[in-house]
Amino acid sequence: MIPTPTLRVISENYLQIASTPMFRVAGKNCARIKRIVTQFEYWLHGYLGASTLPPKDGILLIDIDLNVNLNHLDGAYIINVSATEIMITTDGEQGLRNAFASLKQLIHRALTFQQGKLETQFIGDNPAYEWRGLHLDVSRHFFGVKEVCQYLDWMAALKLNRFHWHLSDDQGWRINSTRFPLLTRKGAWRKEDDGSIYGGFYTKKEIKEVVKYARSLGITVIPEIDLPGHAMAILSAYPDLACFPREFEPLTVWGISEDILCAGKDATLSFLKELLLEVAELFPGPYLHIGGDEAPKHRWKECPHCQQRIRQEGLQDEEELQSWLIQQLQQTLEDAGKTLLGWDEILDGNLGTQPIVHVWSGDGKDAARKAAANGNRYIISPNKLLYFVWRAEEDPATPGAHGVTSLEKVMAIKPREYEFGDGELLLGGQANVWTEYMPDFATVKKMLFPRVFAMAELWWNGQCEDDLPQRIKEVESLW
Repeated sequence: MIPTPTLRVISENYLQIASTPMFRVAGKNCARIKRIVTQFEYWLHGYLGASTLPPKDGILLIDIDLNVNLNHLDGAYIINVSATEIMITTDGEQGLRNAFASLKQLIHRALTFQQGKLETQFIGDNPAYEWRGLHLDVSRHFFGVKEVCQYLDWMAALKLNRFHWHLSDDQGWRINSTRFPLLTRKGAWRKEDDGSIYGGFYTKKEIKEVVKYARSLGITVIPEIDLPGHAMAILSAYPDLACFPREFEPLTVWGISEDILCAGKDATLSFLKELLLEVAELFPGPYLHIGGDEAPKHRWKECPHCQQRIRQEGLQDEEELQSWLIQQLQQTLEDAGKTLLGWDEILDGNLGTQPIVHVWSGDGKDAARKAAANGNRYIISPNKLLYFVWRAEEDPATPGAHGVTSLEKVMAIKPREYEFGDGELLLGGQANVWTEYMPDFATVKKMLFPRVFAMAELWWNGQCEDDLPQRIKEVESLW
């Protein structure tokens, strides 16, 4: 099983997988519970029918008991397999989803490797960390709703529960905005070196479809609107928001642009507040990510508007100006019921304790220590370890860039080494899938697997077990 459960005790008997599943549910069998059971039942019927080893005729009894209080992090469950039935015990929707995710792997392994014999066993399982995330950049390369929902399916199967959707960057804006229509008319499309036009965006209906589907899987969607840097797509639509307006275009190359949003102009602040409120309306989850990374301050140093703002607000320098800008947006988001997230550069300057810091720089330990010292909750995504844009193998012919992040390197991460202070500020972690070198969804999958198995185990179990490569071989065909 991946991730490996908190406790698993296997005994010597077995349950023979039968062809006709029957479900019995005790306790709070509401409409949402019924939908979760129905979704699993639909998968199970299809899987049993397509199995190369047909299960024996008979009833596969699956009892579900929801009349308990497991007193764990949201998502805890118990599976008890006897020679006559499978019993699932949990206290809510997320625990039931997680139990079914485990049961899929157990049934797959029994039918694929054990002649349909599932070992009798006890599993008691709960997550070590609240935040178990996966990121997808759709700015550098765009992926449609069908592909995004496939991505969510992969997440749910590994008990990942936070989808970080990177929706804007220098290379493209991806949300249809009714308040600022030029964002999609101009910012969603770029002219490639060969003269072709590349791009795309999601309608509000499509975004709501993705959010609804994610919710059905127990996944919270966190949109990211990167600012004040990585904003060339925004500036291509509204160039007056730059320190020194000119004609801008979404970039066709990767890297960092010197042109960023002007923090000295009142018009920029008004624009960003209105834009973030429009985005917030589309995403019912409690979080909104504003980026804050890789924002060169050269233009701000030269800009009379920014320098006036620094003097007017009594700020020391341009880093404090970025903190001031983030604080203004933070208040707007708090009023809308959202918690602000940002990359660890937001720690530069005077940051309050409310924002969640997304640690990415280097191996992440210095930034995690700094976030904890400042009193901020934080999430771990070290670029040297959990950026799956890095090559998975030493072979330079393999896709990706920068250095090498192998499966073994991901397995070696020790989450507790990132717990500073009382340790409660560390929410968990995620892997980031930047798509500069992933022009199609097949490449995304190639870059994601098998490393995502290790990442999922890290944040569910608190560590990777040494036998993970063998377990990957047993379940990888499910993906």
